[in-house]
Amino acid sequence: MFTGLFIDAFIVTPYVEQTKSELVWNIANGAGANASPNVLSELSFKDVKSIGYGLKLAHLNAISENFAFYIEGEYADSSIRSGTVQDSDYSQDNRAGEFSRSISEVEDDSLSGWSLAAGVKTRWFGARGHYLTTLIGHQRQNVDYTMTDGVQVIPESLAGQPLTGLNSTYNSEFESWYIKVGTEHVFKWGTIGLSYEHHDLDFYAEADWNLRTDFAHPKSFVHEGEGTGKAITIAYTYPINLQWDVYLTYTKRENTVEDGYDQTFFANGNSAIIRLNEVEYEAEQFQLGFRYIF
Repeated sequence: MFTGLFIDAFIVTPYVEQTKSELVWNIANGAGANASPNVLSELSFKDVKSIGYGLKLAHLNAISENFAFYIEGEYADSSIRSGTVQDSDYSQDNRAGEFSRSISEVEDDSLSGWSLAAGVKTRWFGARGHYLTTLIGHQRQNVDYTMTDGVQVIPESLAGQPLTGLNSTYNSEFESWYIKVGTEHVFKWGTIGLSYEHHDLDFYAEADWNLRTDFAHPKSFVHEGEGTGKAITIAYTYPINLQWDVYLTYTKRENTVEDGYDQTFFANGNSAIIRLNEVEYEAEQFQLGFRYIF
């Protein structure tokens, strides 16, 4: 998308990206609607910064003067450079009675994903240089965290005590079908683009809480649920010549899961299912790359 073209073309776009993201989830103390406390435990991954690379491939096939078939695919992989995690436990409803809190670091893990979409590109009311693209696609996002260097904060009697040997993992996946609508507007000084995506997603996560001797390892618990997502992208493309462009985008992404469960596996072989109240994932992403048009 955002090629500013309406001719038969194959487009290759390698890029680098920088992402700032956060993920928050919490569980109840039971499976029922009246489980209390309604928030038993909450994990907040905040200010997670990553740097990586990606590749976009696209093909445009003009069917007529005003309609073209368009298909695009993308793969991206980023390494997490920094981030913090807060793990809080509560004894009363609505996050009251916090009896445990720890802080740890997130680093040396990854964000990755791929997508594939196809649809139709048209001219705005037949006007040259102004285009509307509608796509249907499939996407998978992997958000993997490793927690290290933990310190206890609450209770006060243990404040400052290090969580020696902490090396817990939380590996999650958002998989979705989505609709994407975008516009492009071509000017002498470049092409401006704007797109919106709506996602119907399935969520799955698997965790290893390595310091919990009462939990099974390496799979201590899993999360599953369904939800929705959205993404807004603003793009600018500057043409160097007829085949090479410089490409810059900003994307704001939000995923929400509100219908799910937590299944915890214990060291004695038993397991228990409780309510996964919600998962919230937000990311801001900048991409800078070059585009070659065949």
